[in-house]
Amino acid sequence: MSLRVRLNVLITVIFLLVLSAGAMLVIHYARRAVEEETRSTANLTLNLLEVALARTTPAANPLETIFGHLARFEETRHLHIDLLRPDGTRETGYPSLSISRAAEAPDWFVRLVTPPTLRLMRNIAPAGSYGLQVVIEADPADEITEAWKEARALLGLLVVFSVLANGLIFFTLGRSLQPIVSILKALDNIERGDYNSRLPSIGLPELDVIVEKFNQMAEVLERSRAQNRLLAQKSLAIQEQERRYLAHELHDELGQSVSAIKALAVSIGQRAGNQPGIAQSTQTIVETSQRIYDVVRGMMRRLRPVILDELGLVPALQNVIDEWNDRHEESFCRLSVDGEFGRLTDEAKINVFRIVQEALTNIAKHARATEVEVSVRRTVRDIGGMREVVEISMADNGIGFDAQHTTDGLGLLGMRERTEALNGQFELRTAPGAGVHLRITLPMDGEIPNV
Repeated sequence: MSLRVRLNVLITVIFLLVLSAGAMLVIHYARRAVEEETRSTANLTLNLLEVALARTTPAANPLETIFGHLARFEETRHLHIDLLRPDGTRETGYPSLSISRAAEAPDWFVRLVTPPTLRLMRNIAPAGSYGLQVVIEADPADEITEAWKEARALLGLLVVFSVLANGLIFFTLGRSLQPIVSILKALDNIERGDYNSRLPSIGLPELDVIVEKFNQMAEVLERSRAQNRLLAQKSLAIQEQERRYLAHELHDELGQSVSAIKALAVSIGQRAGNQPGIAQSTQTIVETSQRIYDVVRGMMRRLRPVILDELGLVPALQNVIDEWNDRHEESFCRLSVDGEFGRLTDEAKINVFRIVQEALTNIAKHARATEVEVSVRRTVRDIGGMREVVEISMADNGIGFDAQHTTDGLGLLGMRERTEALNGQFELRTAPGAGVHLRITLPMDGEIPNV
């Protein structure tokens, strides 16, 4: 749950509590007002009736006088007036005065604000009254209706205020927390390696401190990456120079020495004449020299493929794939080439060659694949701007792996670092049982500087 939603839920709960407390106060005061109003009306009616009966003349007919006085209260609100005999029966000829009406309010409100039943009695004892009793009962229906109208307006105002305030707070929080979304997006960019991300000033002091620290962090990371990339480039350049030097030394020194040994052994064998022991020894020296020369030649090809310097990138790739197919009879690798690669620098050529070489080594060690597709093509792609690139794509039908829970081995790590050192892009797609697909994009003008 986001911070915005959490804050709104908390504020909504507070508004509901306030609304509930307000509703309880409104109902409490409405109930008290209904009770006081009905009691006041009933007491006033009873007092007026007593005053009227006290002024009655002795000569008057008691019942007619009582009926006359009671008739005056016929329009009184909130009351139910009855005239009862001592045995509890209604006096003959007197209909009970009642203006009973249902309260125009919801049942729940009526139940909450209706006061206890109020019943007032007055004994009438003049001559000939037979001990009659006037019973006055309060009917709060009209008061409840008025209380509901007032409460409805107040409760409605509280509800409208709560809804509008909550909506305004939700909108304001969204606007206020929007910079946090920008900060999170910038952090995601940093996580993906985009250290060029910068955040503008937000205008809130608390968040501007975070923005300032973020921009400083991104700047430090960008400088560190540039320095690491430069070191990696120099390291690759030194490595290739050392390999080329070792290959030349093996060819010029050890290769020539082995060839000289072989030539001397052949010469000795030819002069041995009828000495079979010497001839056999010289033959052994020749064979051993040839094996040493083959080993040295293989080392020279691994250190620096001569075919790459003499014939170019495409023949070198074809040669390394043919040799790979010869060594792995259970698998077959196909190569497809699209474009002209003559303008590639020597550094770019050797790095393309090394990447394909390392990928084939990984496939042989881990993939258990029967088919491998290698594609090298020249195209134009957007890598920080539209640039001419070399795109290397390698796919196999091997066992694959879970990239989310498997750390990169040295082979993948080396290819990734070599790609980043050349300002390229490295993409890996794989899943258990679905093989591995590598796509590496290198700028054609990406050159490792000489040290």
